[in-house]
Amino acid sequence: MCNTFNFGDFNSDYTILEDKTATGKKRDWQGKKKKSNVVSAHYEALEKRIGSPYYLKKAEKVCGCAEYLVFKRDRKTGKLKLTQAYFCKVRLCPMCAWRRSLKIASHNKLIVEEANRQYKPAWIFLTLTVKNVEGDNLKQTISDMMKGFNRLMKYKKVDSAVRGYFRALEITKNHEQNTYHPHFHVLIPVKRSYFTGKGYIKQAEWTSLWK
Repeated sequence: MCNTFNFGDFNSDYTILEDKTATGKKRDWQGKKKKSNVVSAHYEALEKRIGSPYYLKKAEKVCGCAEYLVFKRDRKTGKLKLTQAYFCKVRLCPMCAWRRSLKIASHNKLIVEEANRQYKPAWIFLTLTVKNVEGDNLKQTISDMMKGFNRLMKYKKVDSAVRGYFRALEITKNHEQNTYHPHFHVLIPVKRSYFTGKGYIKQAEWTSLWK
């Protein structure tokens, strides 16, 4: 069973560190850790119900995720930098998923900046959805969406309009109906003439092609 620590339980002097973005927004490490503990508890419950050591191992790994963080202060800037930590890398761990999203966002930012420098494209943002599905059908639905997306990008009109894409799969849950909503968020670079030329694809056309 995972333990949730409260800094107020310690009597000795201590300093609570805050991790903030360049814009001053606080990164909620404690909140992500609490969510990881919830996931660990779910794995532990699965182990008790099914009796498989696989889920117990997952529970232990997620429980130990980010239990300790080691920082060092940069001599030049005076800022603290994370230099050592244990992250479980379990796919469903909220802590690891959050860190993975930060890493991907950082890489994508660099790619977008370089694309803007070299090609000076315009950008469009596309969201592709399907109807909500039950958990048993989620895997097959995602597989169908992947195949559908590949077909979408190969249509002549789409292929001639886009210059690449960033695609992210997001899955949200409707807790009232106990269904899942998988959908794609797609960032697409296009030529600047896209919005005024014959190759412009209207929203209704995107919908029709996606269907």
